[in-house]
Amino acid sequence: MFRTAAGVAILASAVGSRPCDSSPLKGSPLCDESKSTSDRAKWIVGQLETSDKIGLFSNGASGVASKGLPGYEWWSEALHGVGRSPGVTFDTETPCATSFPQVITTGATFNKTLWHTIGNTISTEARAMNNVGHAGLTFWTPNVNLMRDPRWGRGHETPGEDPFATSTYAANFVPGFQEGEDPNHVKASSCCKHYYAYDLENWGGVDRYHFNAIINSQDEADTYLPAFHSCVVNGKATALMCSYNAVNGVPSCANGRIMNGFARGQWGFEGYITSDCGAVSDVHNAHAYASADDTCKDVLEAGMDSDCGGFLHGNLLKSMQDNVTSESDVDTALEHLFAVQIRLGMFDSVNNQPYLNYTYKEKVNTPDHQKLAREAAQQGMVLLKNTNKAFPLSADNIKTLAVVGPNANATTVMQGNYQGVAPYLISPVMGLSKHAKVTYVEGCDTECGSTSGFGDAVNAAKEADATVIVIGISTKEESEGHDRTIISLPGNQEQFVNEVAAASKGPVMVVVMAGGSLDFSVAKDNAKVDGIMWVGYPGQSGGSAIADVIFGEYNPGGRLPHTQYPKDYINNLSMFDMGFRPNASSNNPGRTYRFYTGTPVYAYGSGISYTTFSYSASVSDVSISKSVLSAEVEKLNAVHQYSQTKDSTPLATITITVKNTGDRAGSDVVMAFTKPPTPGKDGQPLKSLAGFDRVFLQPGESKTLNFPVTANSVALANMAGDFTAVGGEWKFVVGPEDELVLPMNIN
Repeated sequence: MFRTAAGVAILASAVGSRPCDSSPLKGSPLCDESKSTSDRAKWIVGQLETSDKIGLFSNGASGVASKGLPGYEWWSEALHGVGRSPGVTFDTETPCATSFPQVITTGATFNKTLWHTIGNTISTEARAMNNVGHAGLTFWTPNVNLMRDPRWGRGHETPGEDPFATSTYAANFVPGFQEGEDPNHVKASSCCKHYYAYDLENWGGVDRYHFNAIINSQDEADTYLPAFHSCVVNGKATALMCSYNAVNGVPSCANGRIMNGFARGQWGFEGYITSDCGAVSDVHNAHAYASADDTCKDVLEAGMDSDCGGFLHGNLLKSMQDNVTSESDVDTALEHLFAVQIRLGMFDSVNNQPYLNYTYKEKVNTPDHQKLAREAAQQGMVLLKNTNKAFPLSADNIKTLAVVGPNANATTVMQGNYQGVAPYLISPVMGLSKHAKVTYVEGCDTECGSTSGFGDAVNAAKEADATVIVIGISTKEESEGHDRTIISLPGNQEQFVNEVAAASKGPVMVVVMAGGSLDFSVAKDNAKVDGIMWVGYPGQSGGSAIADVIFGEYNPGGRLPHTQYPKDYINNLSMFDMGFRPNASSNNPGRTYRFYTGTPVYAYGSGISYTTFSYSASVSDVSISKSVLSAEVEKLNAVHQYSQTKDSTPLATITITVKNTGDRAGSDVVMAFTKPPTPGKDGQPLKSLAGFDRVFLQPGESKTLNFPVTANSVALANMAGDFTAVGGEWKFVVGPEDELVLPMNIN
């Protein structure tokens, strides 16, 4: 979404002079709060001349001065904090915003309450910045595409690889972002992107603007669409973004089946749909799908409302004059846009709008927000190895530390992308320096083409009481517009780990800072490496959180949100192969934990703690009526319900007790999976996440959790994209390593 978009970038300030305060709008139906949102939107659109309408379709909408309508910039970003974008200004008046961990790290927390709270906090800061004209009210967040392929450059923007977890993220982050103390107005608009099957930047000579994703109906139903369904139905998102790519020959922004069909027609979407930036132009120029006139018609007729870019601005009037695009479709799109602005309070009185009282000083970068950013980073730390309980370190015994590696002193790297200006960035070196005397040696950068700096790192490890090696990648290797070609550690990083670990005289912790999957088996297999911790991109307080875990001030409890594949996984697997299920003819061994048939370096959901937990169930087995399931499945198919909702009928409720059996307080992510009767056969997943909860327990403490099994938990998609009821002996499994297994009979 980094293309420069045409249009006039003007922001309507939320406070001060407002459109309804003066003529010609004062006292008009647009400003009459007793009328319905729909009636108000229809009225203002009805007042516009055709020539007035054209400038309203760009992200930088020009406004209509003669009608009292100010310009507005629709494009503001807030993926993990208010971010740099055309609608956002960082300057002396608004110098920074809280920079939470990149979403992949937040995804690793598996904490639904945290996801909601982060969304709420970001939109609070956004409102405060809007009140001084330094941000819009429409933010293009979250990214709910799945991490289909480990090479994808933007996978770290997402919660991970699982459709249920990503759907749950949407169901919590979006309401957190949009709702607040004012029940009558949307706090800030959340836009779920990129709709849909978007997960390739530039690979094999094909970029995202030209890519035609060939997907089958089975993968569409149980993998590609659930998170977007959840965004709309559970999250009540007020915006969607159609993606650059085509799907099965139809550019997403011209795909009426998914926009007006699924989203509006069956899921009840009430909001606006924007294109990704330049994607309307791509319908015509990159995909060669339609003429310029027909492109205008096709995108508006399909349900898109706003063009991030200038294609409609330059071509819509001619298309209307040529009687190709109808005035009715134009008006419908504008009504959607105005309706969202009305719901945001832009045309309402300042009275009874508490969000307009938010000030930058009181609402942005507050002590509570700083604390939350650190807690989010702590909860996202994933401990994967801890040989002989070498960690946590004791500050009484560890006086000197060697902190080495390409990401050891990382700062902006910890933000990932779509970042704003952070109030501070605490690197691993800075965080660890608060606990011991640190000797820092970079050794090499993330590309690690030279070994000339290895000697200094080795010498530091020889002398220090303990060693922390911070390896990984950065947005140089994975970013928007740039996919990776390898998933091994870049350059000579493996050699670096081995040499430093061999020389160290004390415990060795390898910290992996990366968004996408990496093969770091060099650390897993090395007996001299005592600990491994995956941290993703942990945000402004990342270094503090890393130090908190290493020195035992925080007990880690995060879980991997994606599979860590061996480096040869991608050798014969094309990124163009959109299938999730194994396919021998295309050398596809299966994607994600649900279908991958090989042995991962670390599996999805992996993560250990400094304490231990046990699971028990209140029953020894579970029975579900197949006839009841069949009836529920029919309901799913009738409305294309691809994700579990609050109204889903529990077919069974399974009660699990989790107990802290160790000697430290800590949190555990209790993950529940369903396994079909014949996993991996005829397209059946190996297992699928069906529920999770994060609980904090004191030593010896127990907590009981209830997991509903709904039709979405056990219905299987067929090749036609329909859900089916499959009987037989299923399994309800707790834990990524099948720590507790319950037979679940569907008959």
